[in-house]
Amino acid sequence: MPNGRMSDRAAGRFADLIFSPADALAVTDDTGAFTSISPTSMPLLGYAPEELIGRLMTGLLHRDDRTIAGTARRRMARTGEIENVSLRFRRKDGTYAWLECRSRPIINATTGAMDQTQLALHDIGDRIEAQQEMERNALTDTVTGLANRTLLSDRLNQALKRLKRNAGLVGVLMLDLDHFKVINDTLGHHGGDAVLISTAQRLLSVARPEDTVARFGGDEFVVVQSLASFSDLSACADRIVAALREPHRVGDQEVVATVSIGVAATSRPDHLPDDLLREADLAMYRAKDRGRDRHEVYGEALQARATQRLETERILRHAMSAGRLSVRYQPIVDLSTGTAVQAEALLRCSAIDRGKSMPERYISVADETGLLPVIDDWVRATAFAQLATLRPALREGDLKRVAVNVTARELVSVDFASRFASSLATAGLEGKDLAIEVTEQVLLQTSNSAIRALVQLRDTGVHIGLDDFGTGFSSLTHLQALPLDFIKIDRSFVKRIAVDGRSRAIVAAIIDLAHALDLTVVGEGIETQAQLLLLRGFGCDLGQGHLFARSLTASGLVGFLDDGAASHLVFGGERRWISRSDLAHGAGRTADADTCGARLVGSHRNYSTTRSRRLGI
Repeated sequence: MPNGRMSDRAAGRFADLIFSPADALAVTDDTGAFTSISPTSMPLLGYAPEELIGRLMTGLLHRDDRTIAGTARRRMARTGEIENVSLRFRRKDGTYAWLECRSRPIINATTGAMDQTQLALHDIGDRIEAQQEMERNALTDTVTGLANRTLLSDRLNQALKRLKRNAGLVGVLMLDLDHFKVINDTLGHHGGDAVLISTAQRLLSVARPEDTVARFGGDEFVVVQSLASFSDLSACADRIVAALREPHRVGDQEVVATVSIGVAATSRPDHLPDDLLREADLAMYRAKDRGRDRHEVYGEALQARATQRLETERILRHAMSAGRLSVRYQPIVDLSTGTAVQAEALLRCSAIDRGKSMPERYISVADETGLLPVIDDWVRATAFAQLATLRPALREGDLKRVAVNVTARELVSVDFASRFASSLATAGLEGKDLAIEVTEQVLLQTSNSAIRALVQLRDTGVHIGLDDFGTGFSSLTHLQALPLDFIKIDRSFVKRIAVDGRSRAIVAAIIDLAHALDLTVVGEGIETQAQLLLLRGFGCDLGQGHLFARSLTASGLVGFLDDGAASHLVFGGERRWISRSDLAHGAGRTADADTCGARLVGSHRNYSTTRSRRLGI
């Protein structure tokens, strides 16, 4: 056997060990050193046979596999049976090859000891790679490469078990991308996947190496941490929120996808993993309710709120199936004539077993549970049909149009404009009979295609309004670029104008700016005479609020119009009817309201005059 090469006759003794002609055949002595090896070792390991003679086989093994090889060798020496193990051998170039090592002991007849071992080494690299790929697919998310729910569950279980040995905390961050469906609908699934991948990379950059970062499903992610202080967990949540405020680059576009995070933690090893995830999920929904782009921490109050939310969802679904939803209308009054020229259609749900539900509560629940699109379609169809029925009974100039609200999800729908036009036609109405209200936040979440849809509707006579102006990211760019007919000053400003000089200045400036852009201005949430007089003094065109009327049924709206009354004014603790002409001429003011209004209107006129001189107009 020159140079340690194995002869064909010697190789023949390995017939029952060989897997294929490409296998390497070898013999080791009682110490485990190679005494001979076939030339096929060259393509497998990169070594010529003579380079391996005298070397211990264990010296070529990955250090994690040496124990496995030693155990197999001892068992073989004891039983005299063939052993078959998978081991990683280090190649000459430093990389590792997965080889299946089939070994047969040669026992000394006299001593009973194992003098030699015959080996057949078979390349199983492709098989191992396929197995590892299957394991990765079973434990990782195919889009982001993060841990999936299966691996997350295992890691969370292990983290909780470690609390038995080491005191500390296990924290869970439940993350949900804000308005991701709008991004998916706008950019398509390929663009949505790009945002998910970018989000995953940012989470990995913020998390510690020992943390588990997982994709929980859809646009939800989870981070699991073992830590000593809750403040560290909260700080991590803040870093993630800050990191995800930066735009994602998708092709030639920049996309902003902020995140809402729920935080939950425990120091108890017997805390159930599913409970901890559920608690973080409840806190995450609280973050969404409080404006998104933030984190909230789980507490007992959230548990009570979750119970209430489930009950609200039950009632809402029951109300839908039982026909207990209704449309109410709040008049929008021309402040110069007292005529109700418009009415906003509002959803109301008569709870089955407890009076009236708060609209904000069940509308939020409807949005979270996916019921809102169905409800919105029903509200519009009902409002259009009722308006068509009422029209013949109305006097000329009354109720020129009905206003409905539109969500971001609807705006990005490809058939948004055509569906609205079809609904109007079905009810026998025209575009001029409808007004659409959208919030600034909704417009920021939509694409250029959604703006084009608004333009198409506006071209048919539909009025487009910006709702809650001043509460979002108000800018001159939006007012100039968007296809608007009117803006609605948010009730939070109107509420303070009689008591806060800064609010008065803001409202006056908004009205001047809107008029300069040829936009109609609606004041929302008017509840007192002082607010009404100030808005009229500032030149506000239209008003809406409980001072005029609360939400009315369709028949109640007709009665309101037929009575020739513009509002129910709260005066001296009593309600009385004020006619259109009275309202137009300021009748029914209190002394305080009149004084306040006169003083501030005069101040506004001085401001306007000074501004005109400064601008040279």
